[in-house]
Amino acid sequence: MIELENVVKNFNSGKKDSVHAVNDVSLKINDGDIYGIIGFSGAGKSTLVRCINLLERPDSGSVKIDGVEMTKLKPRELYKARTKIGMIFQQFNLMPSRTVFQNVAYPLKGMSKDEIKKRVRELLSLVEISDKENFYPSELSGGQKQRVAIARALANDPTILLCDEATSALDPQTTGSILLLLKDLNKKLGLTIVVITHEMEVVKNICRHAAVMDAGKIIESGDVFTIFSTPQHQVTKNFVRTTSNLSKIETLIRDDSPMVKLKPGELMARLVYVHAEVSEPLISYASRAFDIEINIILADVEIVAGVMVGGTVVIFNGSSERINKAIEYYRSKNIRVEVIKDARA
Repeated sequence: MIELENVVKNFNSGKKDSVHAVNDVSLKINDGDIYGIIGFSGAGKSTLVRCINLLERPDSGSVKIDGVEMTKLKPRELYKARTKIGMIFQQFNLMPSRTVFQNVAYPLKGMSKDEIKKRVRELLSLVEISDKENFYPSELSGGQKQRVAIARALANDPTILLCDEATSALDPQTTGSILLLLKDLNKKLGLTIVVITHEMEVVKNICRHAAVMDAGKIIESGDVFTIFSTPQHQVTKNFVRTTSNLSKIETLIRDDSPMVKLKPGELMARLVYVHAEVSEPLISYASRAFDIEINIILADVEIVAGVMVGGTVVIFNGSSERINKAIEYYRSKNIRVEVIKDARA
């Protein structure tokens, strides 16, 4: 288990005041979890993850891995502890003058040539890039470079893998393949994976638990499904909207699109629902039961942590009393109703 308690890391900006990159952060990451730390640029997430392996030493606070206080280890002990913490980066950090084989073999000093050859080829097979062992980084695609970086990070058989914006330099299709690889490695090797990202899509697709950072603090944490379906903090809500088709309604309203112009007596609302309700005929039932028209403007259904999360933006047309009853019905079904525009008298 990774345990951070009241971790603080400041940087001197050259001015009178220091920059509080990490400000009193506490969190626990269980063995075998895939844990996301998400935040916009400057939130402190990369500094926080570097505090885990003490590439950045905290100014105060506790960093424990499997009960061992990392900040109290002697240099030789810390070096040994770090061999069990692999790390991959946005820009891959491969040595351009060395082949794929040589890059992966680099951490394996002290082993015999035969042992190194066997281990490297096992790793290249694991990340599905065996045919590239004699290639140089300049001859590889971005996704292939990241696979090499992952293989190298796994060379010493770590129990923890830290991923610092590991997919930010990749296109969406390649990002998907790398996330699938990380999921597979988590299952096969029992790795604890910590994912640092500014992309909610990455957290949604791979992580089981997550923490949202802003201004050096954790503002929200929990299982990914709860964070995604019922975000509490405005920053988290902003992240969730980046992955939802429903966020387009704000653009349509800003552009004064004819699609969102209401007639007198109409009401526009966003309906957000989860679990079984996604498959229920909620729109058609309410339209019949309350004798109103419900026009769907936008709709979206996603899979988050293996559970369906859905939503629609609709325009209600009918008497004010009947619209209110429909809204009451939806809320009784644990559907979140957000009124966007109201043209009723």
